Amino acid sequence: MTAKKDILFVTDAECADRIGLTTEQFRGVLPVANKEGFPMKDPLFANRYYWPAVRAWLDRRYGIDGTDGPYVPDGLDGEENWK
Repeated sequence: MTAKKDILFVTDAECADRIGLTTEQFRGVLPVANKEGFPMKDPLFANRYYWPAVRAWLDRRYGIDGTDGPYVPDGLDGEENWK
């Protein structure tokens, strides 16, 4: 039997769950994520997301793939200087 974490092609709900969002939250962020290169669904595989591509996109976004990702969470990019 295949463990859920080993399934490569995931539905919206499964992708959202692995990311830690509700399906509604996931669908809400998709328009922006798609503009930033989020992997598209593959029609050959029941119109599902290829999870390793989603994971790689997230890793690149946060710079943990060996690159300097473009996203820096608020408060982690240095001290604010309002002068």
